[in-house]
Amino acid sequence: MRGRIRLLCRLGLMLAMAAVAGCATVIPPELAHPVSEQTLEYYPGLVKGFEHTYPLRTLLVLAVDAPCQSQSGAAASDAPPGDFQVGETVDLKGELLQRLYMAPIQGNVQRALIAAATEAGLRAHAAPTASYSGSSNDDYVLRAKVLQCSIKKQRVALGGAEPSWQTVANFALDVSIFKPPFHVAFWQGTTIQTYTDPPDAGPAGADEDEVSIYDQPGQVLSVAFTRAVEGIFARPDLHSLITEDRLVHQ
Repeated sequence: MRGRIRLLCRLGLMLAMAAVAGCATVIPPELAHPVSEQTLEYYPGLVKGFEHTYPLRTLLVLAVDAPCQSQSGAAASDAPPGDFQVGETVDLKGELLQRLYMAPIQGNVQRALIAAATEAGLRAHAAPTASYSGSSNDDYVLRAKVLQCSIKKQRVALGGAEPSWQTVANFALDVSIFKPPFHVAFWQGTTIQTYTDPPDAGPAGADEDEVSIYDQPGQVLSVAFTRAVEGIFARPDLHSLITEDRLVHQ
């Protein structure tokens, strides 16, 4: 009887130690600080099929409007100066672990639009202002507004598997392309992208081999961002419109 009691006690101690060890590995070291600064990057060549398919036309890319930056609320006391909150990291219960911040993104978005347009075959360059007057000497003028820019890193348990970290990023742009001197948009569209790392396993449950590709939440957002930007020029309707367009000044 005493032997059985000792055995049960040992098993109980071992389970308790395993539970403590398991809890200790749930929170990665990078979450030790309540605030983390992320970076938005453009990954050229992520979207395939539109490269060098447009006629050689000039495109003026206006300064980008990013109202999402002004709607992020009051910054934490230890947030990087001038940054805006782009997302958060939460635990399995949805409780906040870390706030994610990012420097103003207008310049990043404008440069990415120019890079994507250049990949497409256009000659693109930047304008210092966000307003369109209709007096540009360029063939087309692009005006963009950021509709969504957000990240959420969360602890999830999918398909009965052990909890793991998953990051969901959303990026959306509203784009208008004008043909000077006209003030009515030559083309207008919205590009929306969501990227999940690692992706949801679906009804079949989580795949044990499915692990995160990116270390930082900002990298996951950068994928959604790049797909949204390059997706503009991958649109068949825009491609056909510009390819078949007869320029006014020709």
